[in-house]
Amino acid sequence: MSALAALLWAAAVALAFPFSPVRRLSGPSLVEQQPNRIAESGTVRILASVVVGLAVGVFLGGWFGAVATVVVAVGSHRVLRHLGDRGRNEGEEQLAAQAADVADMIGACVASGAGLERATVQVAQAVSAPASEVLARAAGQLALGANANRAWSELLQHDATAPIARAIVRSLDSGAPMADALTWCAGELRDIRRARVEAMAQAVAVKAVGPLGLCFLPAFLLIGVVPIVAGLVTESIDLF
Repeated sequence: MSALAALLWAAAVALAFPFSPVRRLSGPSLVEQQPNRIAESGTVRILASVVVGLAVGVFLGGWFGAVATVVVAVGSHRVLRHLGDRGRNEGEEQLAAQAADVADMIGACVASGAGLERATVQVAQAVSAPASEVLARAAGQLALGANANRAWSELLQHDATAPIARAIVRSLDSGAPMADALTWCAGELRDIRRARVEAMAQAVAVKAVGPLGLCFLPAFLLIGVVPIVAGLVTESIDLF
């Protein structure tokens, strides 16, 4: 039973944290090793949760194991969903912080005479994840001869990098200078990022008012209110 439980645990880990193989692109040797991540598919998360529950149930056995299977499966699914959502939000935030620099760097490479595929590969090598992963996959599509819409489709799925993809596709369709379009796009992305950071800072300041008030309220009561009340009580006792 313990061997079966161990096999189920291993299967659950493999489902919940799928291994991303090494990705090698043509051109200059760009090797992209992606770390393990929480499974993004909802169906895979459910399956992984069920397997975790079965592992616990098999290990415990009996009616208690049957109950534990359901409880652990539901709890595991909630944990995996929370971790996946948090990881996705963190990735989007990191991508937003990198987007303007990515646009500038691709524009600079194109302005220096590099082709779009070569520029994408070079920028993917220069930046860190998650931008490096998205650009590596776009460069792979370009190396395979995919059209512009297909090659940059993943960038279009992210709010942070969608303006970059649209600027590139428009330049390819219209023949307008791509370097100028990307430079303008980088400026717009920096303005958007600055406004977002300021809004986040204001939100943090508002949220900090409550905890700060709770911290200062006891001190205010002890230093400001208690002595006054104590003085009034003492005066009242003296009068009587």
